[in-house]
Formats: sequence, C-alpha cells, structure tokens
Amino acid sequence: MLVKRSQAHKKREYEEQLMACMDSMYNLGYRLTLNREDANDLVQEAAMRGYRFYDKFEPGTNFKGWILTILRNLFINQYRKRKREPSKVNYDDLENFIGAPDIGGATEEIFGEELQSAIDQLPEEMRTALTLFYVDGFAYKEIAAIMRCPIGTVMSRLYMAKHNLKKKLLATMQNEV
Repeated sequence: MLVKRSQAHKKREYEEQLMACMDSMYNLGYRLTLNREDANDLVQEAAMRGYRFYDKFEPGTNFKGWILTILRNLFINQYRKRKREPSKVNYDDLENFIGAPDIGGATEEIFGEELQSAIDQLPEEMRTALTLFYVDGFAYKEIAAIMRCPIGTVMSRLYMAKHNLKKKLLATMQNEV
C-alpha cells in the first residue's frame, strides 16, 4: 500500500512540474522541428520519456531545464535517424505543389511573418539558443547546460543569430523601399 502511494505521489508531482513547462516545451519543439504536428509528437515523447526516467531527476534542481534537455536530445536522435534513412517523396504533395499558383510576395506584407521566416532559416543551434533565451528566459549558464556546450558558445550563437536576423530584416526592408 505504501508503494502505491509513493507511485501516485511521484505521478502527481511529475504532472504538476510538467504542466508548468508545456508552453516552453512546445515552443522549443516547434523551433526545432518547424512543424506543429512534429512539435506535438516531440513534446509527447519527451513527456513520456521524462516520466519513465523521473526517478533519475534530482529534486531541487531545475526541472524545466531537465525536461527541455530530454526534448532536445530526442530531437537530435530523431534527426540523426532520419539522416540515415533514404528520403521519401509524397507524389501527391509534389503534384499539388508544382500545380500551385505563384502568390508572389503576399506573405512578406506582415513584418511578423518576415521575422518568423528569418528565424526559421537559422541553423538549429541558433534557433534553439534564441528560443531558450528570449522566449523561455533562461540564463546563459542554463542554456549551456541544456544544449551541452560552453557558455561562450551560447553567447556566440545568440550573437550570430541576432546578427543574421538583423541582416535579413534590413535587406527585406531595403527591398521594399
């Protein structure tokens, strides 16, 4: 009976901490995958894996950093696995794409979409650092732990990401003038 209580307590404790991190998990998942469905799948898999290994989590440490590290590692593992597989083409999608009318610069009318597009074009490491810093509010040290790299690398990635975004957005603005 005591074992069941501790399992129930463990589950409730995990769920409370997980729910507080869901927005951050989805934001990072989306930034990594650039696809809503893939981001949802990644978040779900990370949540299940986190629960499975919750006994390895050290109470009193940063749960959000821990679960985001799991999510990022899952993405990296899935990415590596996809790289080893041959690419698959959905011919129906290809036919629809080829037959689709050209909409020109209609999507460039809204600055927010331009920013989103510029962010999406950044390399994965820069997108991740940008999301963890500006969206989730992590400090350099926490980002370094999540991304498993030195603090200087985090700072460099953030600098380069901001530099690339500024360059792309300025070019877009100059083209409109």
